[in-house]
Amino acid sequence: MLQTFDVAILVVSYRNPDDVVGCLKSLASAATEPSFQIYIVENGGSDAFEALTSVLGGADSPCKIDRDAEFASAAPQFKRVRSFRLIRQDGQAAEVVRVAEATDNFGYAGGVNAWLRPVRSLPQWRGAWILNPDTQPEHSALAELVHHAALRRTDLTGSRLVLASEPERIQSRGLAWQKLRGGTVAIDWHAPASQEPDIEDVERRLDSPSGASLYATREAIERIGVMDERYFLYFEDLEWGCRAKREGRVGYAHRSIVVHKGGTTIGSAARRKDRSALSVYLSSRNAILFVKDYYPAWLPWTVVMQCVHIGAFALAGSFRNVTASFRGLAAGLASEIGKPKG
Repeated sequence: MLQTFDVAILVVSYRNPDDVVGCLKSLASAATEPSFQIYIVENGGSDAFEALTSVLGGADSPCKIDRDAEFASAAPQFKRVRSFRLIRQDGQAAEVVRVAEATDNFGYAGGVNAWLRPVRSLPQWRGAWILNPDTQPEHSALAELVHHAALRRTDLTGSRLVLASEPERIQSRGLAWQKLRGGTVAIDWHAPASQEPDIEDVERRLDSPSGASLYATREAIERIGVMDERYFLYFEDLEWGCRAKREGRVGYAHRSIVVHKGGTTIGSAARRKDRSALSVYLSSRNAILFVKDYYPAWLPWTVVMQCVHIGAFALAGSFRNVTASFRGLAAGLASEIGKPKG
């Protein structure tokens, strides 16, 4: 008999099984209402899939193997799907956890969509929670997202993201695009986490929840569509939020608390010199793609500001990232989309 649930939790992994285990351990103590199932896609290839599923089937795992819950869909984007059950704190095997091996590295948006498409055919669920693997949600994080979305009728809703290294500080209340800066900012970055903000003010400034913790109602997904895979990584959450704002609302659930490490997959570190070339390349490229889509009149100015950002990498002594940023800028102007070439 098909088990129904309220929320599909979608996690994209890329060769970081320890992060996934940490996230699942947090979810094992989550409130049981709303009910949920967890769908993980491994983008890192067969060896990464084997490593992840081996850890999840191990003695110290927050899961146990469930051979009776195989996924019926023969999705062409998956090579294999293995099923587990989340082990609650009382030792009982509860929520279904499905782990799929992607046929390729689909990127973040593509990984989310790879599970979202088959899940959309299942009955009764009312929303999807996109969650980074390097997050640790608090007990009521999902319940507060669902409550806020229903109360304020928001299509996409984000959490209070706090820094793993400084949990008393806000990492982000969501994302906003700044035209003059030619870049995205995290709303209220480093503000005191305990200070309750004016929700109306936050949501007025908000362009999109952060993709690290983003709840989308089923109705919104049906209306605006899935994430835009052209971006591959970075800006897919901002674009989705801007798309939602055209027809509805985006929101911020302050009582939904999610601890986030950040940058554990490809190295999107805070210091310019420490950022990976891939993150720099994609950030630069996708900023141009985003502006072409949403603010085309601002494209010349955005190019100027991207050149300023390139200069900042030079001043930081990160000449590798000067090259990566310049290449990303050129790729954006050439309208390169999807997975980076080479």
